[in-house]
Amino acid sequence: MSETKENSTRGKNLVEIIGDLMLVLNEKEKRAITGRFGITGKKETLSAIGRELHLSRERVRQIEKNALRKMSALMENDFSEMTNKIVGTFDLVGGVVADDEISEEFLKLANEQKFAKNYLRLACTIIFGIDKINESDKIYSGWKLASTTNDKILSTLGKIIEYFKKEDIPQQFEGLKTEIPALAKMDANFVLSCIYISKKLIMAKNGMIGLTSWPSVNPRNVRDKIYYVLKTTGSPLHFTEITSGIAALEFDKKKVVRATVHNELIADNRFVLIGRGIYALREWGYSDGTVCEVIKNILSNSKKPISSSEIIELVNKSRKVKKNTIVINLQTKKEFKKVDGGYVYEKL
Repeated sequence: MSETKENSTRGKNLVEIIGDLMLVLNEKEKRAITGRFGITGKKETLSAIGRELHLSRERVRQIEKNALRKMSALMENDFSEMTNKIVGTFDLVGGVVADDEISEEFLKLANEQKFAKNYLRLACTIIFGIDKINESDKIYSGWKLASTTNDKILSTLGKIIEYFKKEDIPQQFEGLKTEIPALAKMDANFVLSCIYISKKLIMAKNGMIGLTSWPSVNPRNVRDKIYYVLKTTGSPLHFTEITSGIAALEFDKKKVVRATVHNELIADNRFVLIGRGIYALREWGYSDGTVCEVIKNILSNSKKPISSSEIIELVNKSRKVKKNTIVINLQTKKEFKKVDGGYVYEKL
């Protein structure tokens, strides 16, 4: 390429470059590429394009293939600067990119144009050294550097999945690297990219990684979302706070209202009402019952009298109530008898 031509291509963004590449195509080739990759909007099938051009699906496929070959040759010869930028960005993210997880670094190369991802998909298709990752039962579709093998991706995922099947508990990424020594030797960005492309693994919004089948990292219904919010927060919350927490995390486009959250809290045994509208996880040690019933249970299980201050402390581990409420129960309920050293329970 001449110095003049090289200077004319320097500094162009990917959208401009794709526009230049399209100039070498005939009208049918342009139509096939534009439709198949959604350059101006929605991606179209071979059949849809064929109907418009009065051609068979197979003929449209051949036209598309020929157009990609032309564009690939021109991209390699005349637009090496952009090619190097895209390959370099792949290096930065570990060499693997899930199709639905195309990052901001890539979008900037296409000037964040409305259909930037489609331009990038086209670029990845025509650049030598970048291969398509086909969707399977184990992974989503995506892209990778040719130097990164499918076997390496699947082997890495296999180690992580096997670990979770044994341990049955989510992990932060740093913890995962510690627990699986083989990961510590790998590029962190590569491992993360493998997780993003996996159908069996997921990184939750709180940074925890686990199996997609686990509600603790991949909540799908309201009850699981409630559990996720409480588990992530680590402390009891009012049901209105739980509702706000679900909305803030934006699990999906489904709107959740307070009444629904409250009803699900009541219906699910994982959650315990410990105060006025305040709920906790049963696994934290909280239990059902009125304040009176909680005191009764504490005293019944004790072999010696318990002071009022100790009772207040113990009740607050199961219920979130005011100190006076506990004291009034101790003073007014006949089954709680004050003796030397504190209170005991006497069955009436």
